[in-house]
Amino acid sequence: MKGFSFPYQLLLLAIWSSVLAAGNYVVVETSARQIRATRFASTTGEITRSDLGRGAIRHRGIDIAYSYSVNRVGYMGSQYRYDERNGSLDYKEITNSFLAGSKQTVYYDAANPANAVLSPGLNGCDLLLMLFAIPLDIITIALWVTTIRHKCGFDLSAPAGGVRILQRAGETRARLATFSPLAVGFFGLAGAAFAGAILVVSTSGFAPSLRFMSAALILVSSAGVGMYWWTARRHRSGLYDLRITDGGEIVILPPVGERNKPLLISKGEIVAVSMHRRVSHNPSGQHFSYVPALEHAAQNTQPTSLHLVDLGWDEAKARSFSAWLSRQLGVRFTAMY
Repeated sequence: MKGFSFPYQLLLLAIWSSVLAAGNYVVVETSARQIRATRFASTTGEITRSDLGRGAIRHRGIDIAYSYSVNRVGYMGSQYRYDERNGSLDYKEITNSFLAGSKQTVYYDAANPANAVLSPGLNGCDLLLMLFAIPLDIITIALWVTTIRHKCGFDLSAPAGGVRILQRAGETRARLATFSPLAVGFFGLAGAAFAGAILVVSTSGFAPSLRFMSAALILVSSAGVGMYWWTARRHRSGLYDLRITDGGEIVILPPVGERNKPLLISKGEIVAVSMHRRVSHNPSGQHFSYVPALEHAAQNTQPTSLHLVDLGWDEAKARSFSAWLSRQLGVRFTAMY
């Protein structure tokens, strides 16, 4: 299957990945510091300044300062939270709760007392940001995996086009599943995370409770794990396998397209193994993929093509697998364009 045709698409993917990685780093780094702050020592301090912060266009963040002492040494702090620029925080409510002149609990790092905050621990928005990041990260990684596989090309030494071949009692199986259980699990996780994020925002806005977000993340993770085990079970059952009996007299085809259940055919009805080219069009040009198939003709009927996979492969893989299958069945191989 042809991938990116022009370098600028790789450049766009690299730029997007860099931006996403930077965002992930900020979320993970500040969240880790917030969690670590829950183990800080505490003392009583005094708020010396409490006002709304200033952004380029509107108020953003908190302009806060406080004094406190540790072991008779005075310190000045200006950090409300490590992620205090988070747009989901109610800045006005915070400034009203931490009025200038009020006494407040200050949480400080005993190893470095100058490192202090007024609000340790995670909040619901921290987990919401992680939930939003899950589908973006998974899709981006999938794009890179697809790109790298395409750029590296096909290993001509791989038997059967790299398709996994299994020997079972009385039969040979070729596993033709489009996606592995791991891939399905990750895609299920991405889909559940996207739906969950939309549901959370629509019901609780961008400042959900920590308990609600914890429950949402558990449900989303369970969906991903469930999709993995469901797919793994179907793989183990042989549902996605092309099965050839040891004598080669019976062939069982996996469900593909409109064929919603395995199809059993006799080897005598197989005229040839074929490879069909599919053409798709998009702004970057034409893209070709190739589908292995069996040319099937029952008695006194015209041959029909029985596709073996839903999504097309690259030409080298399709050709190698089709050649292997033709040898297994003892019929000719023909490429159809």
